[in-house]
Amino acid sequence: MVYEDQLLLVDARNTRVKYVTLDKLGNDIAVSDNLNTLLNTIPSLGGIRHIFLANVASDENETLLHQFCAANNIQLHIIVTEKQQFGLHNSYAHVEKMGVDRWLAMIAAHEMTEQAFAVIDIGTAITCDFVADGQHLGGWITPGYQLMKESLVKNTARVFADDRIPEDFAVGQSTQDCVAFGCQAAVRGVYLSAVDYLSSKQTDFSIIIGGGGKNMLAFAQFNGSILVANLVVHGLARYARRLLLT
Repeated sequence: MVYEDQLLLVDARNTRVKYVTLDKLGNDIAVSDNLNTLLNTIPSLGGIRHIFLANVASDENETLLHQFCAANNIQLHIIVTEKQQFGLHNSYAHVEKMGVDRWLAMIAAHEMTEQAFAVIDIGTAITCDFVADGQHLGGWITPGYQLMKESLVKNTARVFADDRIPEDFAVGQSTQDCVAFGCQAAVRGVYLSAVDYLSSKQTDFSIIIGGGGKNMLAFAQFNGSILVANLVVHGLARYARRLLLT
């Protein structure tokens, strides 16, 4: 028999790796700077028998995990984007061209609501995907907050910015503030556009928001939106729970 504390969920990104055992999913998700750091940590977790991996970073991550799992009698499950799973149908003709992070975000959101929904993941890029009656309708991908700022600074003369993210929403009275609030407005615009799109097609719907920059849309929770900690990990959890039932 396999237990929840023996199942490790790993979300490998370009800049960091998030991980948690299935039994601790409701707690804070741990973060490592890279996969090697995580591999050094796994023995201290005790008794890991299965690892479920979502990898949007380099193929080297998968090679390292294959070697580690083979040496430690751990079964590795590399999750990839699929045409259909858990009653969710992908609209992509070539599903391998959709990042597994988007697929898992939809898998997670699909479990959270029975209504039509948009799932917005705010990270380096912002992705937004729409689902109704289990059918993926399509989505958007746009630069995230920092990418917008970097593009402005790099490609526009005499425009400059700092690294801060505004804690409120206002208008700027300096170039730095104008850039910061302008990019913030663009992020909020994804949410407002998603609401507009779904409103034109559905009477009742949900907006589900995740990713490292989800707090930039914290205002949306007052409109009934659902903010979650990590959609990719929650999507991995659905795959892991299925193993417990077999």
